[in-house]
Amino acid sequence: MNILIPDSWLREYLKTDASPEEIKKCLSLCGPSIERVEKIKSDYIYHIEITSNRPDMASVLGIAKEAVAILPRFGIKAKLILSDIEKTSKLTIKPEKELPLKVEIKNEKLCSRFTAIILSDVIIKTSPDLIKDRLEKSGIRAINNVVDISNYLMKLFGQPVHTFDYDKIKGAVMILRESRIGESITTLDNKTFTLTNEDIVIEDKSGRLIDLCGIMGGKNSEVDANTKRVLLFVQTYDPVRIRKTSMRLGQRTEAATLFEKNLDPENVLPTLFYGIYLFKELAGAKPAGKIIDIYPYPYKPKTISIKTDFINERIGIKLSTDEIISILKSLNFNLNFQHEIKNTIVINIPSNRSKDIKIKEDIVEEVARLYGYHKLPSNLPAGQIPLAKKQTILSLEQKIKTTLKYWGFTEVYNYSFISKTLIEKAGLNPADHLKIANPLTAEMEYMRTSLIPSILENVRCNQYLKKSLALFELSKIYSRKTDDLPKEESRLVLTCQSDFFSLKGIITSLFSELGITDVKENIVETWQFGHPKQSLILKKSEEVIAYIASLHPQIATNFEIKDKLFIAEVYFETMASYFQPIKKYHPLPLFPPVIEDLTLIINNETKIGPVIKEMYKQFVTKIEFLGKYKNTITLRVTYQNPEKNLSSEEIKTLREKIISSLEAKFKIKLKN
Repeated sequence: MNILIPDSWLREYLKTDASPEEIKKCLSLCGPSIERVEKIKSDYIYHIEITSNRPDMASVLGIAKEAVAILPRFGIKAKLILSDIEKTSKLTIKPEKELPLKVEIKNEKLCSRFTAIILSDVIIKTSPDLIKDRLEKSGIRAINNVVDISNYLMKLFGQPVHTFDYDKIKGAVMILRESRIGESITTLDNKTFTLTNEDIVIEDKSGRLIDLCGIMGGKNSEVDANTKRVLLFVQTYDPVRIRKTSMRLGQRTEAATLFEKNLDPENVLPTLFYGIYLFKELAGAKPAGKIIDIYPYPYKPKTISIKTDFINERIGIKLSTDEIISILKSLNFNLNFQHEIKNTIVINIPSNRSKDIKIKEDIVEEVARLYGYHKLPSNLPAGQIPLAKKQTILSLEQKIKTTLKYWGFTEVYNYSFISKTLIEKAGLNPADHLKIANPLTAEMEYMRTSLIPSILENVRCNQYLKKSLALFELSKIYSRKTDDLPKEESRLVLTCQSDFFSLKGIITSLFSELGITDVKENIVETWQFGHPKQSLILKKSEEVIAYIASLHPQIATNFEIKDKLFIAEVYFETMASYFQPIKKYHPLPLFPPVIEDLTLIINNETKIGPVIKEMYKQFVTKIEFLGKYKNTITLRVTYQNPEKNLSSEEIKTLREKIISSLEAKFKIKLKN
């Protein structure tokens, strides 16, 4: 997030002789990045980028504290001035009269700290010029003293604040709870939102929603010109819920941006005390009740033990123990140095850094940045450059894609998300798919468990542009795993519109190209995408490696595919496990082959694969399927002897041996 801070406001808490340009340079090298310094009249505005893990810096005080730690590293004196903050934190609240307010928090996890105080005799008027000037230079429009105090506190402390008109809280009751599905609230900007059960809201005794917590207050409880009594309200919320609500409703307020970064609950009470002081000074307000402070789980300081050698080994230079201690103390870490445990430093992590300082490496990072990354030696690594091992699986994917491209197939790319409509068209159950919590559109609502619905949609959309489509996709599918991330598996899907045997030939040729042999074929009637009578399952060592089929008629109808379509699905990981990258060398034969076509009379129930396998006898080197007509098939047989030319008599003998074997086993005869 980016913030604007006026130099004049910063120097109220930072005493230094550094110029704005020096502050920009030093802080950008060792802390928050100050992108530019803008001069406005006699003042300067710092444009500062705050990283998401450092919300403690998103304020005037946060930047002042960073500057006090960083500037002395460059030989520039700097001192933090907190006299007015410390003075107000010691305020004694003695209300002349106590107005009632009942607060109930239904779920402590929703709100880690809730503080509030009722203030009476409030006079609504224009803020002093100093307040208006600082707010407007910080990018916030001044409205009136009550609203401006809230924004001023947020900019000063980095803690959002809200004010209610006390008299508009019916029954003087505030109930903080989860929203209910279908509830609605109209916020201060006159927008009405329908809520889910994941938002945080506050209702009064009548059941009206008066606050969309962490986002914006309700219109029905806003402070107006007639307000005399206000409820000053400072709190911290569950950051995850605030983020989800803000993103879902599209309400990216500055308060939401801060709350979603898990603010420090220890910063709440100082903000409230300073707010009471400002209301007294700027609005003539008086306390009309005691401070309500609900803090079920107060912060317990965390400790990290680290050795100085651990720090030095990781930053690559030798820093003295005194310098390391000096750096850590400048960041407000409480230290206990233990000589007896080999230069070990025990660090108490302050509450404002507890979200980003969790492990020893975080301490190393703090020491390194304060010392200065720009001062660390820039040495190139010595020795040979390590060679990354080439990933076989990626090479295999590329090999398959290249092979299929040269065999006439076109690769398609689809999203990993599909719609409920596509799932149901393909005969699948949406309940078996992982549903996206916040899909961009209804077309991208589910994670796909098969590539087939997507590629069928590709065929449907392109079938009128080309007569015969040959497509393939090699990508991931996602299936459920209990209490874990989805299981990812790779699949290869091919479609063609020529005929079943052509597609089968592509698959078997692909296996041959990859060195995969001994693949068994069986007819299967249960593959959900295939025609019950025209589907084939291929197995290697009892593992399913592929399915080949004519597309199921009902699915073809659902997708409005006009021509016959044949489809294959290959289990990529299984295929890859049998991949043989090393080829076996066969020398080129010295003697020419003899090629002849045989037309066989065959029963329609006889499988051609076993027939071809049976025909491989001595000197038969290749058999090709040429075609089928009625009850006959034509095969091209290649004979070759590596040691001599085959004579006509030898060919005749080989042929007769083949036909005799086929007739005995399959009752097949040679035509004519």
